[in-house]
Amino acid sequence: MTSLADYEPVEPQGRATPLHFVMGYLAGTALYLLVRALGSLNPNPCQGQTLVALIVPLLLGPGGLGLAASQWNRPPRAIFGLGLVVASLFPALFFGAREIAGLRNFGCAGGYVVISPVGGKGFSETTLKAGQSLPLRLRIGGFDIKARPDSFTVRAQATNPANSVPAPVEVNVDQSSGVKLTQEVPLTVTAAATGPTQQYTVNVNVVQEGGRTAAGTLTVNVEGK
Repeated sequence: MTSLADYEPVEPQGRATPLHFVMGYLAGTALYLLVRALGSLNPNPCQGQTLVALIVPLLLGPGGLGLAASQWNRPPRAIFGLGLVVASLFPALFFGAREIAGLRNFGCAGGYVVISPVGGKGFSETTLKAGQSLPLRLRIGGFDIKARPDSFTVRAQATNPANSVPAPVEVNVDQSSGVKLTQEVPLTVTAAATGPTQQYTVNVNVVQEGGRTAAGTLTVNVEGK
């Protein structure tokens, strides 16, 4: 019968030193720099950049922990894996999170358009009586003006399900081109005098040269006569 005394503990193979940890950290950092260098070759400033920012932390973190856990009886390899884990946090995850935030500021996740009454805060719904006009303001936000200060082109139109002539809701923008970020642009919404009681949607779309876009909507409840 086999007793506990017959089992001999597994002796650690090799001795871990701080150098093994440093080697793991440097290997992880080198992988991060390599992936970033390859990612910089992508001509599209938005497409695929999130993957580039996250792939290294996702590889180094679980991979380093797995290596450290599976090689516990080989201290040099285990401590090397811990170096990979630390590299997954800094610089990989730290700078990856900053790069993702930068994509948002650049406009890769889309900006926004705020529609508001004159001197008021942004709102999403209003009511007009037939024949009534309402002066409004629109403002573009959500982008980093330092990254790209180019102006925007603005297009605004209300839904017209029945293709009525004249349109039940007319939208006039005082400035349709050369609009800057945070600039307030006058916008007037007018309900037709003969329009029925119905709900319409004003769609505002802005486009910047290079592909950055943003959109905003306003629900208009028309009270017909």
